[in-house]
Amino acid sequence: MTKLTNTIIASAFLSTAMWLVPAFAADPGTANAGNGESMRDAGSGDYKPGRAKPIAPPKLTEDEASRAAPLADEDAAVKSYGIVGRSADGKEIKIEANEALKELIIEELNKPADGGADASGPQNTGDPGLTEGEAGRQVFGTDDREQVKNTKTYPFSAIGYLEAKSPKTGKFGSCSATLIGPRTVLTAAHCLYSHEDGAWLDEYLFVPGLNGSTADDAPFGAFTYESAYVLQGFIDNYQGFYGSVVPWDLGIVTLKQDVGTNLGWLGYANYEDLGDFTANIVGYPGDKPMGTMWKASCEVHAENIGTDYFQYDCDTFPGSSGSSVYAYDNAAKQRVITGVNVAESPDANTAVRLNAANIEWINSLYK
Repeated sequence: MTKLTNTIIASAFLSTAMWLVPAFAADPGTANAGNGESMRDAGSGDYKPGRAKPIAPPKLTEDEASRAAPLADEDAAVKSYGIVGRSADGKEIKIEANEALKELIIEELNKPADGGADASGPQNTGDPGLTEGEAGRQVFGTDDREQVKNTKTYPFSAIGYLEAKSPKTGKFGSCSATLIGPRTVLTAAHCLYSHEDGAWLDEYLFVPGLNGSTADDAPFGAFTYESAYVLQGFIDNYQGFYGSVVPWDLGIVTLKQDVGTNLGWLGYANYEDLGDFTANIVGYPGDKPMGTMWKASCEVHAENIGTDYFQYDCDTFPGSSGSSVYAYDNAAKQRVITGVNVAESPDANTAVRLNAANIEWINSLYK
């Protein structure tokens, strides 16, 4: 795999020191390996293997991309970054974008098309923890995905299988998701809200480290949610095709239990001038044995990185939606999420990029 030679732009992080925090700090964006103690759900996670069908990633065509022009109106852009949510007891949640987020959105809208900065990003982005042998099909060339056999160890303990039920059909669907805080799980918005149904999914269940097709293969149990959130733009800006909302396909699930303190969580950050890097994707593709975790790595090139999303040829399959796309920063010794796997096209798969506005939106929900 190629190694980055550019240095990290200091502004890409809140500060370099944020990565050198004590082992169990819970500052937004920092990684945490957990305390290594066993974690079990409180008995409320009703996980029944095999009931869910992997949620297919939306298709993103060139025609859709050309029809989905970015929002140029400040008010509409700011409104799109509002929080829309649903609590486990059925209450609807609506929160306007905070002032810091409004400023970031307006600043981004007024930026020149070419920022003029040299591309940069995380250093040495191949994850040393993903060694060979460990660790509508959209596979490019030879399928090089590898199974993660020991899911009880970090970082795999922080990655999980996410289920949700459609109130309209009564059927369950599955995605992938990642702990990014003690109770905060990052995934794709289309794993939480269905445009096809025109409604929220429900009964979200997070199963970290799942490693097989029985309930006994859930080493830490299954955890129920307190609330789920998507960007308001994912709902409001839908024009009947997925390309109209791909920039807002981010979702957050807040769990009822503090799972991350034991199991750990991944870091996340905005690399303002993100350049070439090695993407690592770990999740639950539906073409593999039920409930097994698989990893894929591929190169992301600067020319395929946009303001709102980037594209790559990492192999995915329905069920991979919501997987974090992360880089290993060797300088910081951290796994840093740079995007979320959301869509496929004939030539590439797509991740929503964790740009400055998305980071601020996530931070406002962090628990």
